[in-house]
Amino acid sequence: MVDIRTSLHGRKFGIGPRDELVINRDSGEQKLLGAVAFKRITSAQLLALNATPQTILAAQGAGIAIIPLRMALYKPAGTAYDGIATGEDLVLKYTGSAGAQCSGVVKTTGFLDQATAQTRMVGMPGATGTTAGDYAPVANAPVVLHLLTGEIATGTSDLYVRVWYDLMKTAFTD
Repeated sequence: MVDIRTSLHGRKFGIGPRDELVINRDSGEQKLLGAVAFKRITSAQLLALNATPQTILAAQGAGIAIIPLRMALYKPAGTAYDGIATGEDLVLKYTGSAGAQCSGVVKTTGFLDQATAQTRMVGMPGATGTTAGDYAPVANAPVVLHLLTGEIATGTSDLYVRVWYDLMKTAFTD
């Protein structure tokens, strides 16, 4: 819970520890809007990302789902990754490699296989046309970065990941 110090028309507002907007409802429930998570994925972690997805956001507790809104990926200039096969693309998933996908797909060809600095953005499923429409948010599950198939063979640049997200209760009546 965030300490709320400002009130407007019965609604209490505050800024959370990650500069997110927090709204307190009369029920005492807090709504989190516009939070940002940041994670550095080392080259060793990236080379094993299919078998070992990396946690970007920890689970938020019973009945609370993380709703990723968009993701930015940055690879600094350096050695290009090699051995990237078709389908070895990056996504966010709930829980782990077998979890439900909760982002669009970031193609690794033309991105990680470049020696120059590269930045990519992707939205929620459906935003890029790579995943159909809706998905079921998963309560009390971490959000991980996953490489869809296989492993990339070589490369030495770290990957920087930024995820903008909201939190929501998965069961609600009003």
